[in-house]
Amino acid sequence: MNPLLDAPAFALRNLTHQGFRSLLTLLGVIIGIAAIVTLFSLGAGLTNAVNEQFEQLGANTVYVMPSGLLSGSSGNASTNVKTLSSSLIDRIHNLSEVEEVISNVYSQGTVTVGHQNERIYILSISPDELQSYVNTGFLSLREGRLFSSRDTFTAILGNQLVDDRFEKDVRLGSKILIEGKSFSVVGVTAPAAEIAGDPASVNNSIFIPSKGFNQLFEETDPLFLIVKTNAVEEVPLAVEKITRLLDKEFGRDQKVFEAVTTEQLQEQVGALIGVIQIVLVGVASISLLVGGVGIANTMVMSVLERTNEIGVMKAVGATTHIVLAVFLLEAGFIGALGGLIGLIIGYSLAFLVGYVANSMNFALSIYFDPFVALFALLFALLVGMVAGFLPARRAARMDPVDALRA
Repeated sequence: MNPLLDAPAFALRNLTHQGFRSLLTLLGVIIGIAAIVTLFSLGAGLTNAVNEQFEQLGANTVYVMPSGLLSGSSGNASTNVKTLSSSLIDRIHNLSEVEEVISNVYSQGTVTVGHQNERIYILSISPDELQSYVNTGFLSLREGRLFSSRDTFTAILGNQLVDDRFEKDVRLGSKILIEGKSFSVVGVTAPAAEIAGDPASVNNSIFIPSKGFNQLFEETDPLFLIVKTNAVEEVPLAVEKITRLLDKEFGRDQKVFEAVTTEQLQEQVGALIGVIQIVLVGVASISLLVGGVGIANTMVMSVLERTNEIGVMKAVGATTHIVLAVFLLEAGFIGALGGLIGLIIGYSLAFLVGYVANSMNFALSIYFDPFVALFALLFALLVGMVAGFLPARRAARMDPVDALRA
């Protein structure tokens, strides 16, 4: 007997004979692997989307932001929120390593369209910075035009506001009220990818010139800066100089603002996504554990039902190791088959969710990862063999005389 050749036949015959019980055993493994692959792929897809957006900004980018923002321990979490003054921004802009600075000034405002009132994020853009927004991919138009230096009470609307949120038909030239002030619509943004449906994304926001913004809102200093250096090699020195300027502005070793590179920000975002991913995959692994218990139960029943067969195998010369190998490979075959089906279902679900998310402008880049596929199959095979080890050992240790009597 060659267990490597005969074990798959035994496994297929066993699955066929046991019918519904085998189907339920496979189902447990399929659900577990499918859940793990789906959740892992979605987490990786979100990471891919974040990385793609950072890569679009370029490696020569430095972000000035509240300290500990991504870790949830920002010093600006108190009611006394500090902002970046225009004089500090000028000093950063005047650094020899810095090519341009994009300030992020926004506030929530009441927008009136017809009889409809909505609270919407209003973003201030200086005409001088407008081209930088376009160059970095932050802003692109579906229709209309950008602001000119003469514009004050004009607005560029997010595409989702025009398409879905506003009940009244809004077109180029339409009038809307922002904080009671009339603005003329001169443009509508093109759909842009969002990270987890950010409510302040381009799709759901309104852009107005800084001159008009300053007349509506008291706080006109930004919380965030995007600093572009002349070259990638100048990024470390730029970070060092910006950090010194921040310390001078807010105090030595201050924890109010920090300057981070694209690579550092990617690592922080990736770490956050990774923690969420581990938790979700851990929860999904419970399903696979249940599938392993199902395999163990099926193998125990298989050993009991095939006692005579085991006796015959041993009577014709099958050693303890051969019987053990046969039943172990049979359990592994069940795990591998369930893993293969689960892998196909898992990736199908992941690509479906990715397609739906992208159609709704949520950033999610799903790719087929051969290493994940191989790991899922080997993991399912391992689960099957581990779950079937004790029943297989029991079968291998049977006395052939007692087995034939049974």
